[in-house]
Amino acid sequence: MEEVKMEPGRKKGHFTFRATAVLLMASAVFELFSITAEEPLFGEIRSGLSVGIYHVFYAALFAALGAGLWSAKKWGYALVFVTTGVYTLDKLQFILSRQAMENFIAQQMSGYEEVLQSQGVDGALFMQAIVLTSIVIVLCWWGFALYTYWRRDYFNSTGA
Repeated sequence: MEEVKMEPGRKKGHFTFRATAVLLMASAVFELFSITAEEPLFGEIRSGLSVGIYHVFYAALFAALGAGLWSAKKWGYALVFVTTGVYTLDKLQFILSRQAMENFIAQQMSGYEEVLQSQGVDGALFMQAIVLTSIVIVLCWWGFALYTYWRRDYFNSTGA
């Protein structure tokens, strides 16, 4: 097996953190594109100002995290764990608000009921898939947080 050679001065994790920074910046842009999209928040489907604030908050959080990872700042390291915690709580409130989740899914699938029924899509199975997907995404965030902790020396210098 051939060992991968790194450029002098680059720490392990450089490509991973830079690629993640780009993807987080793209996520921030997409949050702004969906600023008026309704979201299930705190047991109800919300719209208007509250959901606008929600999307702007996530856009700012993802943009800040992207900048912190790109520049390898110590505050970027800390923000990984803050963002992971916030995202975990957000998905937890989504999963635990079963009625809101059912209403949100029904709203998203509106107009496709006949197609779903003709394909034999079971509503309970669909709900389980949404919950499982949410859990996997949260686990991915925690996996990235663990990787960040493992590569924490990347953030100790000013020029990574």
